[in-house]
Formats: sequence, C-alpha cells, structure tokens
Amino acid sequence: MSDYYMRDAAPIDAATWAQVDEMVVTVAKKVLVGRRLLNLVGPLGWGVELAPLFGFTVDDGADVVDDTAYIQLAELGQEFILKAKQMLMAVQTPFGLDLGAVATAASRLCRAEDDLLIGGLLKKAGVSADLGDWDTLGGPFKAVAEAIAKLQSEGVDGPYAAVMSPAMYAKLVSLMMHGRREVDMVGKLVEAGIFQSRSMPDDAVLIVSPQPWNMDMVVGQDIITSYLGNEGLDQRFRIFETLVLRVKRDVAICALK
Repeated sequence: MSDYYMRDAAPIDAATWAQVDEMVVTVAKKVLVGRRLLNLVGPLGWGVELAPLFGFTVDDGADVVDDTAYIQLAELGQEFILKAKQMLMAVQTPFGLDLGAVATAASRLCRAEDDLLIGGLLKKAGVSADLGDWDTLGGPFKAVAEAIAKLQSEGVDGPYAAVMSPAMYAKLVSLMMHGRREVDMVGKLVEAGIFQSRSMPDDAVLIVSPQPWNMDMVVGQDIITSYLGNEGLDQRFRIFETLVLRVKRDVAICALK
C-alpha cells in the first residue's frame, strides 16, 4: 500500500517513530474528553469525507428515521519540528530525544478535537435550564436535577452525563457540609459520569444522554503523525485527524446557563 503519510521518507528510524507515536497516544489518552463521552464510529479511513446524519420523526404513530442529510468531516492538524542537532544529541549522548514539541502539538490537537465535540454539543443543545447557584451547598444538585427533569419531559432517558469546565468542577468538589459532598450527590444523578473539559465556558454546564441513538462521533482518519519534509537540516511533521460530531436528537442535550 502506498505510504500516503510519507512516514517512510522521514530520516528517522523505526525506534524513533515508535517513540513519537507513543507520545501522541499518551497525550491523547490523558487529554481527550469527548471520546470518553461519545460513542465512536470508525475509523473509516482518510478518504471518507461525508457521514450520514439521521434524524427521527413520527409517522402515523410510528417512530421512523427521517430523511438523511450528509455532513462534512473536519480535518484537524498540528505541526511540530524535530531539529537535526537534537536528533544527533540523542544518538551521541545519554539524554535521549526530547519529545516536548510532539507532546505540545498533540495536546493542541486534542484541544481542537474537544472544541469541535464538546463545543458542538453546547451549540446544538435543544434544551436549556437555569444554572443556579454553584457557590451554595445544594445549588448544583438542584440545577442538575431540574435539567434531568427537563430531558425526561422530552422523552430522553438516562444514564446522563455532566460536562463542565475545570473551574465549575472545582466549585462542585469544594462544597461539603457535615460529611456531605456535593459532588457525590450530583454523581448519583449523572451515572454516565462527570467530565471536565477546557472546551466548556466557566458559566455553563451540559447535561446529556450520550447514547449512540442520540449522538456520536464519526472518525475518518484517526490521529496519526505524518512527515511533511525537511526545512534545511530540520524535519517537519504533522499530527492530524478527520472527524465530525453527529447530534441526532438535540433534545438529548440540556445546557445550564
């Protein structure tokens, strides 16, 4: 098969490629949030550009799939450079190759993916509720309970998940009185989990039913590192992926604001 990613053309050996790939995977596992929340369809391949988006309607008392629309997969990418002198130092000294640039590029790509997925859920929320007071004991529990009640009134079943910024999560875990932890109480309402994401603003929380019939993500090309070419003696690489968020029922997303 042709090497469309130009990996064979890169002047690095298999062991160095393995280090680069391992670093990208390590960062992705630590940083990505959307993939832990949403069902993943794929990877289908870099050549797949469109994904079908199914909706649902009621026809003569029967639930039926609505007319299919097709949505474009987005390509996300970040680049990094390995300097020739650093690669030579890795061979001639015991220090090894510093992969900080790889980790930073991978982290930026992961942030872009979550901006697309988590940010997309926030934009497509079909239900809204009052955020309430997250500085007072009982405030978050009341707000999440009311959001779930609204989802249930739309016919959306659980288990539900909560998505919030690190700042909002910090507020949640700081609330405690007489051994009662607010985060534990909220956790009983959102059995699918509480997720922190930097892609969420500090004045909003999402309550979702992340079942695949409500929403998912389609991956064409999964995260991979390709070789772009040399810049003088240095070498440029690109980490990229293609994907799209599919929201099939916007009423399965409640935004607390």
